[in-house]
Amino acid sequence: MRFSLRIAIRYLFSKKTHNSINITSMICAGGICVATIALVCTLSVYNGFQSLISGLYNALDPDLKVVLVEGKTFTCPQTRLDSIKSIPQVAAVAEVLEENAMIKYKENQSTVFVKGVSDNYKQLIQTDSVLTSGQFILRDGENDFTVIGAATASVIEANTACISPLHLYAPKHNTKVNIANPEKSFNDQLAYVSGIYAVNQQDIDSRFAFCTLDYARNLFNYTNQEISSLEINVEKNADEESIKNQISNILGDNFIVKDKHEQHEEFYRMLKVEKWITFLILFFILMIAVVNVIGSLTMLIIEKENDIRTLSSLGANNQTIKEIFIFEGWLISVTGAIVGVIIGLALCLLQQQFGLLKLNSGSVNDAFIVDSYPVVVNASDISIILITILLVGLLIAWFPSRYVGKEGK
Repeated sequence: MRFSLRIAIRYLFSKKTHNSINITSMICAGGICVATIALVCTLSVYNGFQSLISGLYNALDPDLKVVLVEGKTFTCPQTRLDSIKSIPQVAAVAEVLEENAMIKYKENQSTVFVKGVSDNYKQLIQTDSVLTSGQFILRDGENDFTVIGAATASVIEANTACISPLHLYAPKHNTKVNIANPEKSFNDQLAYVSGIYAVNQQDIDSRFAFCTLDYARNLFNYTNQEISSLEINVEKNADEESIKNQISNILGDNFIVKDKHEQHEEFYRMLKVEKWITFLILFFILMIAVVNVIGSLTMLIIEKENDIRTLSSLGANNQTIKEIFIFEGWLISVTGAIVGVIIGLALCLLQQQFGLLKLNSGSVNDAFIVDSYPVVVNASDISIILITILLVGLLIAWFPSRYVGKEGK
């Protein structure tokens, strides 16, 4: 152990002549500790919400989604489709046509994204985990069926027990609106409700109305096998980046392949921005505690003037003496940071196990899908917190220590 560090540790834990120095040091370390706890817990809660919402999205999201860079629909030749299916670790490929439409049951109506899917679509999602009633059936004999979200079903007051079909309306392409009879400007198709899905996310539960690919093409007046996307699932532990590159090579530069995060890029970007803005706010609060180290260290330097002269007489140079007080101030930050991280991690563990902070009150009117705040601890967040505090603590400790020994010159 370096001589200057050994002396700094001795100064940190020894009793000072003026008790106020000990109290100030404890307050500084305590402030850093509390701010560190807040950083650890807050960032972990943000991670928890991100993980929770990702799980909700994942219920209906494919592993990879192929869309046009520009434009809405395209045709995918069977040769290219077969090439994608033959890529190792590709489990399933489904063709999808998605467009906005109006859904109506009796006098109630709403807007949805009609999602026409190929016959193998059930290989991409676990229908049993998202259906709250009915079955994922889109065609039975001569009858067309649709699977709608729970929020949509609530708005139009439809369910799987309805005998009457509902109506789906979409504007006719390349047709002027008939002012005298607007209904003639829309395609109107019937479908029975076969199932209702729910992932407990309002925007998703009100978004889709699943149907067959042919039904969607007829509704939107597409005749040339158009689709709006390819949805792809890969095998477990597959190299998604490699598969994305292979698909891009097959389809060319006019297409983009998105993974699950990229499919909701704006949402995840917003969540990340909110997380790091919160980090900055708490960091400024932390700075108030760290800056107090300057006062504590200045008082210690004044008290230890005799020790400084003694060390100089024994041969210690100014650099060694400065290092003693830099280490002293830095150790205050280190102590507060380490204790804060330990307590913060302990609180996160308790929240994960026992749900100490509740979101729901336990009543039937609770609106949250989880009873308590979700928490996920990321090692990268802890590293960023520690490195930030230690670097700032070192800088703050250097500021008063640079004047040590100058008076004696």
